[in-house]
Amino acid sequence: MHALVVGGTGMLREATLALTRSFTTVSVVARRADTLPGINPLSVDYRDSAALAAALRRAVEQHGAIQLAICWIHSTAPAALPTVAAELGRSGEPCRLFHVRGSAAADPTRLPRPALEEIPPNVSYRQVILGFQIEGDRSRWLTHAEISQGVLKAVQEDAEYHVVGVVRPWDRRP
Repeated sequence: MHALVVGGTGMLREATLALTRSFTTVSVVARRADTLPGINPLSVDYRDSAALAAALRRAVEQHGAIQLAICWIHSTAPAALPTVAAELGRSGEPCRLFHVRGSAAADPTRLPRPALEEIPPNVSYRQVILGFQIEGDRSRWLTHAEISQGVLKAVQEDAEYHVVGVVRPWDRRP
């Protein structure tokens, strides 16, 4: 069993480490992936689509098809998620792709934007929206632990759309 985490050393660190207990191999695309024990680090800048695709192909060649992908990708790399999806599709094996998105993806003042226009038929696309917490008369952003736990819950429940924390009322957003 092979899992992929893009952006797995910061806020998704705990989720990445939890996956190492369930998957034979966890490949991680991150700036500091070598700091995590028990993972296959993919040292690549995901803004470079060709390099990202090549790194993912090597990981699949070495460790087999990816069954689960969790991707937190910054807006500075708009081609990264389609590249990951295309590479997951190459194997033809079933794969679940959990796209972790910031709270802006739930902004009611904007028209919904498609997160991923082309999805290979073997890839089940899921969205995880990171919201915030309301505590009395204050609100705050999620902690890294809350984010990792929420993403793992979405994976466990195989939710097509999962919000970690809350996104309403929008005017309470920190």
